[in-house]
Amino acid sequence: MPCCFGGGSGADRDGGPSSSGTDRDGGKKGRKHGRGAYAPDGPGRERSLSFGSDDDEYFDAEDTLVDIPRSWKRTESGKAANSILEAKGIVLETRPAPEEGVGRCVIPRHDIPFETPEAGRALSWSANPLGMGFRLRGRNYKKDGKKFYSEKPLFEVVQVLVAKANSKRLDFGDLFFGGEIGELVHGCPTVYVANFCLPDYPPPNPIFGSYDKKIGPDGPSNHITIFCRMSEETRDEIEKHDGDTSKMDPAVGLMVRHFRAKGHDKNGLDDPPHKEEVRTKTKMVAMVAHGAASLPWAVRVAIGQGNGKPFMVNKTGYFTRRDGKGIFECGINVHNFGQVALNGLRTCGDYFSRLVLDVGGTIQGDDPSELPERLLFALRVIKPDLRHIKVTCDELDMDAADHGKDEDARPWLDWEGLKMAPKPSEPEQTSMSPSGADFKTGLLGKNGMSHTQIDSDSE
Repeated sequence: MPCCFGGGSGADRDGGPSSSGTDRDGGKKGRKHGRGAYAPDGPGRERSLSFGSDDDEYFDAEDTLVDIPRSWKRTESGKAANSILEAKGIVLETRPAPEEGVGRCVIPRHDIPFETPEAGRALSWSANPLGMGFRLRGRNYKKDGKKFYSEKPLFEVVQVLVAKANSKRLDFGDLFFGGEIGELVHGCPTVYVANFCLPDYPPPNPIFGSYDKKIGPDGPSNHITIFCRMSEETRDEIEKHDGDTSKMDPAVGLMVRHFRAKGHDKNGLDDPPHKEEVRTKTKMVAMVAHGAASLPWAVRVAIGQGNGKPFMVNKTGYFTRRDGKGIFECGINVHNFGQVALNGLRTCGDYFSRLVLDVGGTIQGDDPSELPERLLFALRVIKPDLRHIKVTCDELDMDAADHGKDEDARPWLDWEGLKMAPKPSEPEQTSMSPSGADFKTGLLGKNGMSHTQIDSDSE
């Protein structure tokens, strides 16, 4: 995934420090460590490959986690991480993909226990319904710079689809689906799409190569598209406060403002530069969970430069809102990443087939009223190999012209999975649904900050 190489220019990174010694939040510059700094260890996580960074928004600050019990070990079971899923009634699923036709664009789902990433099946994905392993800004981040494990994501990953294109392409929600697949909850689409647009061509000749400087380079692309559905807890939080963001959980309120932001053209597209600041705050992250030991040293170094580092989707972010379909799509245009990141991606792309990656997205909270942060979505990608992407966008377009894009024409799409469950006549507490005041507490802890504590400027 491109996130392993950072996100291009410093302005597009996750609130990193400037050369003056302060970050854009006005906080202290993170400490440089004399030895390699590490990402979280323990079940389901390898040590970071990074060799240290002075960016307090990167996940490779010196880790104090080893001496602190993990939040999931403080639960009633006190067992392995996967026991939490069992306690919440979450079962591991297997969903195969079609082997013929355009349905081959579906990536099969083979869930594995979080603490055993090595058990994953190549060319598949595994759900991470509780968002395990991701550390985000805590409630008092502006004062203490501390991060905590995220609560359950606001959206649930339903399906992962891939396709090749002759050039970068946006609006994959429209490419795959016809008609209404989501709904609006106080102006918020219930289907979220993350479309990673990865270049599939050699770098332009630095002397003779040319491209439109206003729109950036373009060419053949591989698209990895993640389709997510709003969780019932998120919907209930929005509806409980009648869409008033000032009364919602901070992360939910920030998400709602992000979705409602203006600046879309007649086709529903908001491309950079974005008119509203809240549209500049999306950030993505990928972390190596398994497979690093098998990489050549040079590749480990290249990947280590950005492993686990969140990157801002601002100058590379294209947001499409289809209110009629209940879809909001975030297109991450990797073509426009900086040359260092792109060269690393091209150098190491063939080695992704050896790796297990945890991928997630969130919206950055800069004001105390927007904290703590919370994941939008999270999943585990098992040994991806872009060379196995065979279905093209042209094939999908021709298939749609011949057969349509409705549920009967494309039964391989998870139509039901993207639909919100009907609300019961009487609210019921379920193992997956904290309600009312419990929303801010989440599934794993108390006091609204139940994550295991991380000090991003630790001694």
